[in-house]
Amino acid sequence: MTSIKRTKREGLHPYVQYLMDSTWGYGRWQSEEGIPAVRGHSVEDVLGLPLSPWSRMGAEGTFINLSEQSVDDAYVCRIAPGGKINPQKHLFEEVLYVLKGRGSTTLRQGDKKPIQFEWQEGSLFAIPLNVSYQHFNLEGKNEALLLGCTSAPLMMDLFRNKNFIFNDQFVFDDRFVGNQTDMNGDGTFYEKYQGGLWETNFVPDIRSVRLQNVEHRGKGLKHVFIALSKSLMKVHLAEFQVGTYKKAHRHGPGAHIFIIEGQGYSLMWPEGDEPRRYDWKPGSLISPPAGWYHQHFNTGDIPVFHLAFHRPQTVASEGPRDQIEYEDEDRSISQLFEAELDKKGLKSHMKREV
Repeated sequence: MTSIKRTKREGLHPYVQYLMDSTWGYGRWQSEEGIPAVRGHSVEDVLGLPLSPWSRMGAEGTFINLSEQSVDDAYVCRIAPGGKINPQKHLFEEVLYVLKGRGSTTLRQGDKKPIQFEWQEGSLFAIPLNVSYQHFNLEGKNEALLLGCTSAPLMMDLFRNKNFIFNDQFVFDDRFVGNQTDMNGDGTFYEKYQGGLWETNFVPDIRSVRLQNVEHRGKGLKHVFIALSKSLMKVHLAEFQVGTYKKAHRHGPGAHIFIIEGQGYSLMWPEGDEPRRYDWKPGSLISPPAGWYHQHFNTGDIPVFHLAFHRPQTVASEGPRDQIEYEDEDRSISQLFEAELDKKGLKSHMKREV
């Protein structure tokens, strides 16, 4: 068959450009917020990002917009010692991980009595949809640092109305009841979902969460999903052992992988291209673009433990979703891994698999 020459279309579609020019949306809102935005495919250390005053929040912050997608975003927020953020409420979902410090959050669901819970480094929770909230730093000498992932791009670009996003009064009582016991850390574990699923509103310390063996995703891999406050934004924890790596796989947009413990690198590539390498360590954030294969390698001397935030699962089926088995991967993948281990005097546990 004669090859067909294709011309790549550059820039935005004209109608998308029209909407951006004539209506409010995520891009305009982000400019109004007046804080920096980090772009690319990875962040070496989110705790070291430059932060600027964030007047809406009453704190300091920076946006993180990785891998050129518009379904979710991330941000880092710093609360000064003894400080607090301004009260907030919005129609986009938000999941938060405590990078540093100790504090509390007050939630108010409609006209119900406010509830409060305390968090610390390693805590994980979601802001229930359209619930009023306020964070407080309970330490007088140390800052609190939060990493958030939200569905703001999707929601703002869908409804394109600032007043609706931030001032609508609808109460989603099917998502969150609003009782004090809702944030005590209790929950339900479901083994029937492959990989295991923990349903809760608040995880006091993610290191205490029990993981499940999921060898079909990679040698020695452990994993669990966490469903927070009935959020559409999927969260999972994963751990893989020294001298091992995960199978290459791909899926839709909007995954953010935060490294909590361990060192190594990821390979990411669109189908037909050469893999591109991204090194990481504790504090790094990696985001594979939609449809790109990606593969994570442990080259350190302790297990890798990571937390992953995902886009709202209403768009879960966008793009291809598959994985490459070890026996089908290019031999150069394992050769590079073995060479990296040799540099550190470590041994691969992947001989049989590859």
